[in-house]
Amino acid sequence: MCLSVIVGEVAGAADVPPKPLAPGEVDATNSRVYIRVEKTGFGHVHGVVGMLRSGRVTLDADQGAGQLVFDTTSFLVDVAYARKYLAVEGEVPGETQREVTANMLSAEVLDVKQFPTATFDIASTRKTPQPSRQGLPVYEFIGEFTLHGVKRPLRFQAEVQNRGEFLRIRGQFPLRQSEYGIKPLRKALGAVGVADELAVHGDIIVANAVK
Repeated sequence: MCLSVIVGEVAGAADVPPKPLAPGEVDATNSRVYIRVEKTGFGHVHGVVGMLRSGRVTLDADQGAGQLVFDTTSFLVDVAYARKYLAVEGEVPGETQREVTANMLSAEVLDVKQFPTATFDIASTRKTPQPSRQGLPVYEFIGEFTLHGVKRPLRFQAEVQNRGEFLRIRGQFPLRQSEYGIKPLRKALGAVGVADELAVHGDIIVANAVK
């Protein structure tokens, strides 16, 4: 998984933070999580976007490196900017967006009434020797991810861009719904559905400790 932090470049996000942020604090207003959902059978590829409730990130930390709290109740399916971000072609009518979003948030899938958040507890963040293709530093994030009431270990590498007052930490990680007790949606006796494995992308803005 990689996470990303963007200021003024996240489609659908506010242009500036609503309040001053402490160093390492996540700007939840501008941060986003994107999920690409592949199809099975005669299904369709979907693009999901969601907000964060809160978070903090400390780089070069061997323990207690932070936490990201995702607001699963905010997730929306197939809005135009999410599909564009995830390179999903085509547009989806608003009525269909609302129907698919309702299915995703229901008790049969995410069950957001019982599990309104997903949390990544970050144990450590260490810089790796190899930079990204863009020449930016890459950090390895290690911790535990909790979704749908299930906690599992998570390790990924993240590209970090220093933008002065803020950091941009960008990337993705694969997630199998079945490993978190979620049954991938199926319809028409299984002829239409979504894949078990998802691609989760982060777009997280963090206040920089060095101005």
